Formats: sequence, C-alpha cells, structure tokens
Amino acid sequence: MLHPACRLAGAALLASALLAAPVRAAESAENSFASDPSITIKYLPGKYYEQRAQDAVKRKNFRQALEMYEKASYWGNKIAQFDVGMLYLHGAEGVPADKIRGTAWLGIAAQTHTPDVDKAVGDAYASLNAEQRAAAGEIWKQLKVDYDDKVTLDRAGKKFNDQLIRDKGSLNGPPEYTTITYGSFGGGGGDQMANPVFDANTGALQGGRTEGVTRTVNAAKFISAVKDQFSDFVHTQFGAVDVGQPVGVSNGSQPAPTAEKKP
Repeated sequence: MLHPACRLAGAALLASALLAAPVRAAESAENSFASDPSITIKYLPGKYYEQRAQDAVKRKNFRQALEMYEKASYWGNKIAQFDVGMLYLHGAEGVPADKIRGTAWLGIAAQTHTPDVDKAVGDAYASLNAEQRAAAGEIWKQLKVDYDDKVTLDRAGKKFNDQLIRDKGSLNGPPEYTTITYGSFGGGGGDQMANPVFDANTGALQGGRTEGVTRTVNAAKFISAVKDQFSDFVHTQFGAVDVGQPVGVSNGSQPAPTAEKKP
C-alpha cells in the first residue's frame, strides 16, 4: 500500500497537470518577483497558501498542509481543493481518513469537470454506501456556501482589485516613473505585516524582524506582472474565464480587472 505522502504527492502532480491551461509564462526570470510571498499574500492568497501547503508536505506536516490547502481553496485554488479531498479520502499522518468529507471536497474540486477529477469523485462516491452518500451530499452543500466556483472566483477577483487600487493609490507619480518596494521590511512596525515573512517551521507569518530584505521594481512593470499572474492563475484554476479590461498603466480611474467564469 502506498504511503499517504506518496499518494498526496501523486495527486498534486496529477491535478497540476490536469488543471493547468496553456497560459503566458508570467513567471519568467524578468517577472519572477511577482511570486514573492510578500506579493502573493496580498494579491493572490490562493497561490500563497498553496505554496505554504507544499512547504508543509515537504516537511511531512500533513495537518498543516491540509490547513493551508483549505485556505488556498477559499481563495479559488481548484488544485488545492482536489488535494484537500485526496488528503481526507486517504488520510495521512496527523490527518485521519474521512471518506465522506473527502468525497464532498472532490465534488467541490470537480465543478470545473476536468475528466480525471470527475473520475476521482466518481470513484470516491462509488465506494460509499447509501447513508454515506447522503452525508457526503450534505457536506458538499455546506461547502458550496464558501467554496462554490463563482463565490471563490469573485472573492479572489475582489481581493486582487482592492489591492491593486491601494498600491496604485500610494504611488507618487505615473507608474512609468515611480517604483514599488516589496519584501520584508522588518523593524517591528506596520510594514512587516503588510509584507509578511513566512516561517517554514511554524507555517505562520512572522513580523518584527530586525533586518528586512526589500527590493524595488518599476511600478508599471510591477502592475503588469501582477495582472499577468492574476490572469494566469484564474485561467489555470477555472479554465474558460473572461478577464476584464486591465487597469490603464497611467490612469488609475479606469476599472480594475474582473474575472467571470463562462457557463
């Protein structure tokens, strides 16, 4: 029998391969800064918490991985939803197997109807008896309140748009001629919470570092990179999605990007 860690790793790789759509290489060497945790926590928490979950899996802390995957799921990460389902379905060290809850989570992940994810939820459902299926259905209904595709997509879009408006509003001039600083500011003030540092040992965001590590990038480049990353994230997780008109580089009055899932 496969160790749960092996099953989870295989499931994550499978989900990544199945759900990833051909999109721009937003994380090219030039724009790799957009994946800095101090940026993803503010713009793409669905990606940030998935990264934290993967760190926890490497440390074989599956309980923490589950918590981080659930947080990523809340912010529209379909791959994370699949991983939550597989963790519950098979169990792992620190995570007791719960076939009923696992099946319900796979049902949430299967809303995009990727063939192999559909097969996974079908197989899980087939393994349940009538009473267990009814219980899984009730949990699925409860989960849909917070994890339905439209709910999580709208939530992720609002989070992104609100942060983009804040960052653009803080600029002291046109983005082409100003810069944005990101990273860990340290010093014990408010900056370190706005730009948190992830503690790999505890899985928590830590602040109050005496020595910060910051980087500066042209604001126009920053805005373009985070918009590309948001668009790629949405397409990867949800497939056929229309991403609205981007914010103009110099005109903060234009509408921020929006995402709408096609029926």
